[in-house]
Amino acid sequence: MVYLIGAGPGDPGLITVKGLEFIKQCDTIIYDRLGTYQLLEMVKPDCRRIYVGKQAGSHYKKQPEINEILVEEGRKGNMVVRLKGGDPFVFGRGGEEVTALLKAGIPFQVIPGITSAVAVPEVCGIPVTHRGTSRSFHVITGHKRADIHRSDEGGLDDYDYIRNQEGTSVFLMGLNRLSQIMERLVQTGAEENTPVAVISKGTMPGQRIVRGDIQTIADKVNEAKLESPAIIVVGENAALDFTAPNRGPLQNVHVGLVGTPKLREKMRVAIDALGGQSYSIVDMSVEQTEEKNRLRMALEHIEDYSWLAFTSQNTITLFFKWLREWNIDVRKLAHLKLAVVGAGTRDALKVEGYIADYVPDEYTTSALAMGLANVMNDGEKLLLPRAVQGSETMLDILDQGGVVYEEIPVYDVVGRRMESIQYLKDLDVITFVSASGVRGFLDVLDAEEKNCGVAHMLNDIDSCGDHTDNTDGSFKIHDIMKNIRIAALGNVTEKALEKAGYHADIVPEVGDIEHLISAIGDYYFREKRQ
Repeated sequence: MVYLIGAGPGDPGLITVKGLEFIKQCDTIIYDRLGTYQLLEMVKPDCRRIYVGKQAGSHYKKQPEINEILVEEGRKGNMVVRLKGGDPFVFGRGGEEVTALLKAGIPFQVIPGITSAVAVPEVCGIPVTHRGTSRSFHVITGHKRADIHRSDEGGLDDYDYIRNQEGTSVFLMGLNRLSQIMERLVQTGAEENTPVAVISKGTMPGQRIVRGDIQTIADKVNEAKLESPAIIVVGENAALDFTAPNRGPLQNVHVGLVGTPKLREKMRVAIDALGGQSYSIVDMSVEQTEEKNRLRMALEHIEDYSWLAFTSQNTITLFFKWLREWNIDVRKLAHLKLAVVGAGTRDALKVEGYIADYVPDEYTTSALAMGLANVMNDGEKLLLPRAVQGSETMLDILDQGGVVYEEIPVYDVVGRRMESIQYLKDLDVITFVSASGVRGFLDVLDAEEKNCGVAHMLNDIDSCGDHTDNTDGSFKIHDIMKNIRIAALGNVTEKALEKAGYHADIVPEVGDIEHLISAIGDYYFREKRQ
């Protein structure tokens, strides 16, 4: 079965529930250049990805080739998703793909998507219809040459039709022909003072809107240097602005997330609550090390230890997972006192059924080490399972405090590029919650730079016909970071950034996710008031 699914206008949250369900289940996904790159992160790990969109300097699949791929994959009997920007049938050439599947006898289902023709103006406060100003709307491809006065069928062209209609006109894929489109509208009877709005990268990072009228809009858009994909809205409604005045301190702020899936989801919820939009750009995956065998040996002699300390939620998750795998009776831990680095680890430990005996007032590994040095008695020994990239400062403080401990680096955290890294230059702030996250992010940046830089994100909104590829491989990716704010959780993360040559603009006083996101909100609240 082949599913033709509309991905929506760009914001991944605007895909239909049904479409997302099939994306999560599919065996093969065939996609163009999308605004919704995050949707690709939803597929199964073993899902086969086939890219058929345009890419600068490379051959791209023409429509007949795409049709052949769909038929070939459909014949294999797997669940195949053809993911298309916007809606498959709104200038998306979905009809041609369906025709090919029908001819080949391949079963298919079309899952509608939210077209950018309606959604993008709407999120910018422009309703395509409104009582008293517009009772209808018309969607036109701006890709067609504007100097052609007759349609392919020999009838009136789109511009003659517009002249005879009332309502809102929405042009897709017309940014490069904006001047010609405005000229043709005037030639066919439109008033030069008719309101016009041009929206670039609608519902995505970098969204911008320029307003004017038929006479002035081309110059204003050129001055603003708007980029494709863009939507042109013409009519009285283009002058309306139905946007909420204040959705929160992070309204119109785009936040890049670096971390494990669990941490990213926690941050996403908090950012949404403050009116912001978040994008996962680097996934930090936890990989166990061979040192976990040392931990198993330590647990066999757990009576030698008086304290067990956790510096991360990852350690807690792995520790209790291994306890179960090794069939170790948890009652053997009854004599231990448990210490954690902060509120997040305290709560994670509580989920496992244990209450922390010690939590430092300041949620840092340094504070934890100093606290342990004060509360541990002579002759007591500390078991410290943690990450490979754990803080050396913590060990120095334990040594200076005379604490007897056994440190076991049981896991490492490795960064993996996520599709939304292509949004990098349009992000306002990036969050880092650990030193390993800094390292993982920089590794991804280095890899991207070797591949000639982060591709300028192009969108296949409702068609891939008219997007100009502005990819510039000459720039240095690290230069992009000069225009992005950096938020760091804790002094260790801040120092890791400094060591890499970056300055943390936002560091919360309390080292947990809630305070990190709150600090970002406070930062932008102050910035907007200035």
